[in-house]
Amino acid sequence: MNKTVTFDTPALYADHHVLEVRRILLEIPGVEDVYASSAFRVVDVTYDGEKVSEAEIAGKLNEAGYLGEW
Repeated sequence: MNKTVTFDTPALYADHHVLEVRRILLEIPGVEDVYASSAFRVVDVTYDGEKVSEAEIAGKLNEAGYLGEW
């Protein structure tokens, strides 16, 4: 079943970050689509809840440094 979650990403402030976030998240099995905005500093992720959890996605974003304060 597809789900969508939105993350606030204060450290996402440039276009190269958008590309990096998309690359990181689309490598996760079960992640189907990623919309990242450097203007609004948000990331929307559509994923298969049977293959990956919201916590796993958040963990990858946090590991890459995008969830913390800039």
